[in-house]
Amino acid sequence: MKASARPTLRAAALLFFCFAILATGMVELSIAAGYLLGPVSGTGTSVAAGAAALVAGIGCLGWSLTGLHRGSIPYPRATVPALAATAAVHAAAVVGGLFKATPIVDAGQLAALALCLMGLGSAGWLGRQPLINDGGRNSQPRTGRLLAAAFAAAVVVSSVATPGLAASFAGQRAVPHGGHTQPPPAVDPTSGNSGRHHH
Repeated sequence: MKASARPTLRAAALLFFCFAILATGMVELSIAAGYLLGPVSGTGTSVAAGAAALVAGIGCLGWSLTGLHRGSIPYPRATVPALAATAAVHAAAVVGGLFKATPIVDAGQLAALALCLMGLGSAGWLGRQPLINDGGRNSQPRTGRLLAAAFAAAVVVSSVATPGLAASFAGQRAVPHGGHTQPPPAVDPTSGNSGRHHH
C-alpha cells in the first residue's frame, strides 16, 4: 500500500495549504467588492478586475473545501501554475500602488499575495514528497500532533488574512463586534430632552 513517508507532516501541510487557499478566496471576494461596489466602481477596468477577483475568490473557496474533503490537493498539476499566476497579478497590483502619484500599500492585495505564496510553497513541498510501500502500517497521521499543527496553521493564516479583510471596502464598512447589541444612550430626565412637551 502506497502511503506518505511522513503522514502527520504531510497532513499538516495539506491543512496549511487548504487554510491558505480558503483565506485567499475570502480576501479575493473582499477585493472584488471594492472594485464592484467601492469608490472606483463603474469603470470598465474596475468591472473587469472585480469580475476576475470574484471568479478567483469563488474558485479558491471551492478548491480549498474540495481539498479538505478529499484529503489531497485537487488538480495538482494546475495548482502551481494557477497560484503562481495569481500571485503575479497581486504582486503587480502591490507594486503599481507604490508607483502612484500618492504611493499606497494595498493591504488586501498584499494579503492575497502572501496567502498565494503560502499555498504555493506548501503545494510545492507536498508535490515533492515520496510515497512508500508500508503495507498501511504508518499511513495514518498522529491525531494530537495534527490538531496542534491545524491550530498553528489557522493562527498563521488568520494573522495574514485579517488585516487584508479589515482594510477592504467591505471590512471598513463592517459593524464592529457588539455594535448591534449596544444599548441606546441614556437620557437624563431633567435635561428637557426626554421627548416630553412642557407647557
